[in-house]
Amino acid sequence: MNSPDDIDLKITKVLAGTASDAERKEVQAWVRTSASHKFQYEQLRRFWNQPSSDLKLPKHEEQKKKIWSRYLAENNESENIPTRFPSRPGWLKVAAIILILSIPAYFIMNRTEDIVVETKPAPELISKQNPLGQKSQIQLPDGSKVWLNADSKIAYQETFADSVRAVTLEGEAFFEVVHDRGRPFTVTSGSLSVTVLGTAFNVSGFPEAKEVTVTLVDGAVQVNEVDKVEDNVVLAPGTGLVYSLEKKVYREFSKASDPGLFAKATGWRNGILVFNGVGFNEFVREITRWYGVRVKVEGTVPQHWDLMASFENELLTNIMDAVSYNKNFRYQLKDKELKIIFK
Repeated sequence: MNSPDDIDLKITKVLAGTASDAERKEVQAWVRTSASHKFQYEQLRRFWNQPSSDLKLPKHEEQKKKIWSRYLAENNESENIPTRFPSRPGWLKVAAIILILSIPAYFIMNRTEDIVVETKPAPELISKQNPLGQKSQIQLPDGSKVWLNADSKIAYQETFADSVRAVTLEGEAFFEVVHDRGRPFTVTSGSLSVTVLGTAFNVSGFPEAKEVTVTLVDGAVQVNEVDKVEDNVVLAPGTGLVYSLEKKVYREFSKASDPGLFAKATGWRNGILVFNGVGFNEFVREITRWYGVRVKVEGTVPQHWDLMASFENELLTNIMDAVSYNKNFRYQLKDKELKIIFK
């Protein structure tokens, strides 16, 4: 059970846009427990978002008292105006939250007949999905851009919340995020969470791969398991990590240490197909996803495949010509069916 001080702090962090996913869920649960809590939270949020020119003078005692007087008058309170105030930024809103949450619940409930609490319908969840062989570009509600790979799905609210911009991803997408210091941008893929303010990065988390790869091009990102916000890794531009969903471990890489992996993550949206030392099964998955074909295999696949190659905006037949010559097999392509034949 949360103590009053705990919930005060967590509500403050939610309104300030600094709360973790776990803290946001706790506040949401607290709000749902009673009409009193819902009323308190709505009043706090309204006051938090209310503009005030007085906030430009946080160190001026007279200005502070004027703001407090105005706020208390709006809430019909007779409490004395404080004479001491927190010195850190955000003193007014933190103090206002503590003040409102200290009002007895029976007092609030007795006033409900005079108050109409405006409730807004929950924002619609938007889902975009690409089939095999198709890529797309999406603009999010905040103006951020997303390049969604084939066989991939992204979901987000039609209107982002005041404190966070959250999307979920299954598959692969490249993000160019609009900078917004007050609203972190979070991508959840599998059990991994990637949080940024404004940057360009790629996230790849296809279910069959059993791993999530995060590659940073510009800016900075924080990567952590969804339920372990405190255990995070901060990436610098030109670096990335590969996280195993089964073993719950990760390895870091850079553009210098693994240029093939970096090129694969950043090149696909420009039509560059990279095979970074992949085996036959991974080769087939990439061809299927990229071109939307059905693949059949005849004969025995060689044990050692390990394909290293890069193709830019090539026809499937050109790729198969090059790979079949290198790996010694024949192929047949008819309509959307590709047959690979080993001797």
